[in-house]
Amino acid sequence: MLVLPEPAASVFVLAVGLVLGSFLNVCIYRLPVGQSVVTPRSRCPRCEKLIVWYQNIPVLSWLLLRGRCSNCSVPISIRYPFVEALSGVSVLLLWRTFGYQAAFPVAAAFVLAMIALFFTDLDHQLLPDAITLTGFATGMAIAWFNPFLTGEGWGRIWVALSGAALGSGLLWGVGAIYGKLRGVEAMGMGDVKMMAMVGAFTGPGGVLVTIFAASLVGAVVGVAMIPLGGRTMQDKLPFGCFLAPAAVAALLVGRQAIEAYLRLLTSGA
Repeated sequence: MLVLPEPAASVFVLAVGLVLGSFLNVCIYRLPVGQSVVTPRSRCPRCEKLIVWYQNIPVLSWLLLRGRCSNCSVPISIRYPFVEALSGVSVLLLWRTFGYQAAFPVAAAFVLAMIALFFTDLDHQLLPDAITLTGFATGMAIAWFNPFLTGEGWGRIWVALSGAALGSGLLWGVGAIYGKLRGVEAMGMGDVKMMAMVGAFTGPGGVLVTIFAASLVGAVVGVAMIPLGGRTMQDKLPFGCFLAPAAVAALLVGRQAIEAYLRLLTSGA
């Protein structure tokens, strides 16, 4: 295995993260509308001019083009360089934390998937199966080697499976009960599939941390938006936007949070 010295390794990882962020932009734009993420090549949505490679360099091209298409001058959303930068910095921070450990590729893949799900849910209130179901399958496939799961070997596979069952089951159950009581759909199946993926990567403990944190923040934001945004309690909020960052926190610090909470309960008993 090639081992790069620092800072070359960090520069390489950052560059790869930025390129992956550019690909995430394609997924965020195309997957919700059922388009291929492979073809056609990237082009301006207004004039349909193909974007040449030197105009598609993450972050840098947007800055050089001053946020506009080189052909028709239509503004290019700042969302694109933001997603690229967020992906690059996230991957770099994970690299600086884990280095050449199995935790790095596992965490990087999970975090990038959560970034994509956050923005697809924000834009379309949709969590694509191409990400959630593929993520669930990936989480199960790597469970044996996933250091974020408790146990060893076959035990980790059981933890991943039980986490997926708990995550999807909890959200499906809450949505079904709420729907019966209020006569409206409270939870889409996209959220259920997303939590199956989260459970496969983080286990039951991570699922509980994710749902608790996402529900708490979601409730605070939802209440705050009533006077600020003219919304009512009947308005739907894209719950995936709260699940995604909560799931990242659950993967990285969820186990420590649970252990700290249990210690607090024990010391107070």
